[in-house]
Amino acid sequence: MWSPGLVHVRIDDRMIHGQVAVYWCRYVGATRIMVANDEMHSNEIQKAALRMVVPPGLRSSLLDVETAAANLSSGKYNGQRVILVVRRPSDILRMLDAGVGIEAVNIGNLPAREGTVTVKNSIDVTPEELDDIRAIAARGVHLTGKQVPDNSDEDLMQYIDRL
Repeated sequence: MWSPGLVHVRIDDRMIHGQVAVYWCRYVGATRIMVANDEMHSNEIQKAALRMVVPPGLRSSLLDVETAAANLSSGKYNGQRVILVVRRPSDILRMLDAGVGIEAVNIGNLPAREGTVTVKNSIDVTPEELDDIRAIAARGVHLTGKQVPDNSDEDLMQYIDRL
């Protein structure tokens, strides 16, 4: 069951950018973009840059994972349409551990880095991220991997299970 106000959850290393700010927000009818990531939250320059790309008319929340989870669990965004964006699968696990109701997660972009394997186009994961993704799926959360809403709605676990 979704936490009140939450309409879409995305893992994207870039956090807020054109695909999220334009395509996904329109697609889900978002009224708020929430980014939950501890490193971003402690970096004032990164937060300022993210605020600049939030489309006019949308509210934004740039929070650490603990605060974001508490706000979502408390019903603070009840009546809003929140798209939650995190940087890593571990952020999702922490949200789930804190009681946030998440039914589905779309992984949009995890870049190639040292030690990663390619799951599918634009999704490269470390062994730890792979474990986190499997743990998320084991909790009954549906995982997809698509860049924009028009892409096919493929179950990401069919790619993960091949690794």
